[in-house]
Amino acid sequence: MNITTRYGDTFLKRMLNFVNDIYVDNEQIQAKKDETENQFLFIIAHLFIQSLEKAVLLGLPQQYQKHQERSQKVRGSINFNDYLKRNIPFQGKLTTTFREQIYVQEIVDVLYLALKKLESVFGKEIQSRLLGLSQLLKQQYSGRFVNHKTIQKAKRHQTINNPMYRSFKKVLEYAEIILLNKDLTPDYEKQNLPTSGYLFDIAELYEIYLGKLLSRNFPEWFVSGQVELPIYQKQFYRRSIFPDLIMKHKTSGKIIALDAKFKRIEMQNKDVDRADLHQIHSYAGYYQNDLVVSGLIYPLSKKINLDKSYSDSLYGNDNNNVRFIVDGVYVDENQTMDDLIESENRFVKRMTQLTSNY
Repeated sequence: MNITTRYGDTFLKRMLNFVNDIYVDNEQIQAKKDETENQFLFIIAHLFIQSLEKAVLLGLPQQYQKHQERSQKVRGSINFNDYLKRNIPFQGKLTTTFREQIYVQEIVDVLYLALKKLESVFGKEIQSRLLGLSQLLKQQYSGRFVNHKTIQKAKRHQTINNPMYRSFKKVLEYAEIILLNKDLTPDYEKQNLPTSGYLFDIAELYEIYLGKLLSRNFPEWFVSGQVELPIYQKQFYRRSIFPDLIMKHKTSGKIIALDAKFKRIEMQNKDVDRADLHQIHSYAGYYQNDLVVSGLIYPLSKKINLDKSYSDSLYGNDNNNVRFIVDGVYVDENQTMDDLIESENRFVKRMTQLTSNY
């Protein structure tokens, strides 16, 4: 399996290294099919669990199924043809037709077996944040093993086109890789093996990388990714929001809220997306008095100018003491690993200066 990113192989290797201490040889070689465990399964597992956790917020995909029922209760519409044939003289029962929402069986089976596969490889801890969903999938599981045809039916099911369930597309792509588990290893004899490719959301890998970078360098802080923040839980429009990274001081309880953005930035106004700016400020508002720093963290394409990227107060209106930052690790597709590590150290140093008073 080859994973590439526009920021170059050095940065990609560094992110993979942080995720699972994996070093990737970038020598150009031919390949053959291998049925052994996928060497990137741990990374895919992270991406699968994280994307599933987000997708399932609005529930598993459901579809309507038509049912007929003969009973004393009227549910749905009465089947008059059946009534004329079977209920004259009237015997106290009517045949009614109604629609009922049910979970899409192919999707349930694919998700359940993907979770079971990960559990068999990494243990139950891998799905510790999805225990409720895991139990639901177990209850709804058909008991049948899935094959390639089942996976394709799940991926192409019409419910996935519903905006409510659209995020399951990515989840099912990861599940397919986990279940089929085809890897590539060197083949110096045959050089004509056709291969297929997948598009990975490297942005999620970047979130994991940043989380581990901060966690390793700030032991006095709890560093958590994708923390669920429930809002308006008593109202019909209840939701949960998920900041990418939350740092909470182990003693004072002070909060740093960060959003990881895997986008090119050259320190120009147009580089910071309006929606991203609104999003991080909504997270900042949630924590209120406990918040000390908030910001957006990018792979930087230019050396940072603190006067232009740091604000001494949230919203820049000087009526609060919450720092707002746009920062990150400087990366270049031609840089060496030593250069990248030095860029990380400079970023960590800037973060240390921000957190030194807490």
